[in-house]
Amino acid sequence: MNSKVKPIVLFLLTFVLAGTSYTYAQEKKNKGLKKGPNVAINITNNKKIPPKTYLNLGLLSNYSSLNGLGINVFSSINHFYSKGIQIAGITNVTGMDVSGLQLSGFANVTGRTTRGITLSGLMNVNGKDAQGLIVSGLANFTGKNSKGFILSGIMNITGAKAYGLQIGGLANIVSDDQKGIAFAGLMNVAGDTLRGGQVSAVLNVAGGTNEGVQLAAIGNVTVTNKGLQTALANYTETNKGLQLAVANVAEHNHKGLQLGIVNINKDSIAAHQIGCININPFTKVQMIISGGNLNKFNMGVRFKNRYTYTELGLGGYSMDLTENFSVSGYYRGGLYLPIGNKFDISADAGFYHIEALDNKNVKGCPARFYAIQPRINLEYHFTEKFGIFASGGYYWARAYGHSSIYKHQASFEAGIVLF
Repeated sequence: MNSKVKPIVLFLLTFVLAGTSYTYAQEKKNKGLKKGPNVAINITNNKKIPPKTYLNLGLLSNYSSLNGLGINVFSSINHFYSKGIQIAGITNVTGMDVSGLQLSGFANVTGRTTRGITLSGLMNVNGKDAQGLIVSGLANFTGKNSKGFILSGIMNITGAKAYGLQIGGLANIVSDDQKGIAFAGLMNVAGDTLRGGQVSAVLNVAGGTNEGVQLAAIGNVTVTNKGLQTALANYTETNKGLQLAVANVAEHNHKGLQLGIVNINKDSIAAHQIGCININPFTKVQMIISGGNLNKFNMGVRFKNRYTYTELGLGGYSMDLTENFSVSGYYRGGLYLPIGNKFDISADAGFYHIEALDNKNVKGCPARFYAIQPRINLEYHFTEKFGIFASGGYYWARAYGHSSIYKHQASFEAGIVLF
């Protein structure tokens, strides 16, 4: 388990499982639970070791083992084993193992393993394993492994490994490996390896390796990603799988793919990145200041990689009017080829969104429209951090939702490159 995740998981497990430590310790000594009041009618075979109760009906019960039916108004405390049906208005407590059905208004507590169906109004606590159908209104706590279907209104916490399906109103937390599917309203946490799926409305965390699918509305975090991460933002130390998001961040990218609007990889020249902005250690971030007959003034940021670049910027769109300007935002991507040490030749295509502002309806100008502009560029570098360029191309402007071209003509542009 990752050292950053382990203390959090252990803290949560400590305070919720402390109540089962006494029963589990007693089981190891073969002494069972403490004897207490027994206000009930029992049919018991005292010749068995431990004695077996086949029928238990009462207000509150304290007896050795259930092998049949037990119904109590308040509580049922079973020292060793429960096999059959155990129903209580408030709580059921079993010192060792449960097989069958447990139903309580407040809580079911089992010192070791539960196999079957466990239903409670607030919580279910298992000192060791939970296998089957476990449902609670508040939380389910399992000291070791959970297998089957686990459902809670707030939280499911598993001390070792989780198999099967877990659904938590807020969170699912697994100390080690998760090999099933977890759905949560807030977050899912696997302390070590995820080999199934995590689906949440906010956050998914795998403290070791993601070998499955992390799907979140906001973010996914893992140390090593070998599967799929998809959200608004993804983070991993080592990416060997697929990151699909608005923003993807990887400390190391070994044969993995980042697909998003912004992709950041901090140290690998072998990064596979597809997006509007791709940043790696070899990316050169430059400022572009220019003007031309499409935009009278532009200011943009260019992200220049090996033979490719993208650019984001703002400008003042020329309407060929003497008084007013429109504003535009643009994005372009292109390819470049160095010619010697000083010159670059490049080709790109740009998309412009234009807001007409006060030019709206002047000479038929639409309120907002867009333009497509392919270009050929020649760039000269005086120094490593200063250069000039000149561009020529053509542009077509069209109003949104209209098939006819509003305006088109040849374009030219010139400017400087900084940094």
